[in-house]
Amino acid sequence: MKSVVIISGWAHGIEAIQPMGDVLSDQFEVQLITGSQVLKEQYIPDADYIITGSMGGLLAMELLPVSCQKLVLISSTAKFCSAENYPCGTHEKILKRMILQLKRNPAAVLDEFFKNVHFPMRESRQAIASRNAAAFPLEELVSGLEYLLQSDVRSTVPTLGIPVQIFHGLEDRIIPAGAAEWLHHHLPNSQLKIYKGHGHALPAHQFGAVINSIRAFIA
Repeated sequence: MKSVVIISGWAHGIEAIQPMGDVLSDQFEVQLITGSQVLKEQYIPDADYIITGSMGGLLAMELLPVSCQKLVLISSTAKFCSAENYPCGTHEKILKRMILQLKRNPAAVLDEFFKNVHFPMRESRQAIASRNAAAFPLEELVSGLEYLLQSDVRSTVPTLGIPVQIFHGLEDRIIPAGAAEWLHHHLPNSQLKIYKGHGHALPAHQFGAVINSIRAFIA
């Protein structure tokens, strides 16, 4: 049986990727890992396929195990912060402000973040309850933002010879859709699917379409 590793993004725990893991477990050996864990350990277990997004996507491209045959990137980027030669990112002052505010009022920061994650949809009550039940240590949240401030795998992207499937919402407020276009243009072997009317949280609001595409891609 082929193996799949699914990695969550910043401020997302195992519960955020559990539904995808549950659906794929009938066909694959599935391991769920948080992005915080990967960042801390600087290690991704061997797997035939990796599915991830956002911060997890950056980590996957940086730490891709040799065993990986195909990579799925959902709402991902090669560089989180914008630069003079890379406009499809977030201004670094936003992350720096979030780090300062996290130390004062983490709940308010996370509330605002998840509103932007789910835009233009609303976050479901179930998702809010699950998020509130999950404890995100402050040091992990800060470490993740510090990683996003300096992360840049643009030089690595053209060297990724494996097939890559890219999903992105056109209305993404966290990572502009231009980042997906950049990845598609610079990856040697990639497929790109842009979802109009959707944002960063594609698996939450387009679960069926996304999971069916992933199944076909890694089958």
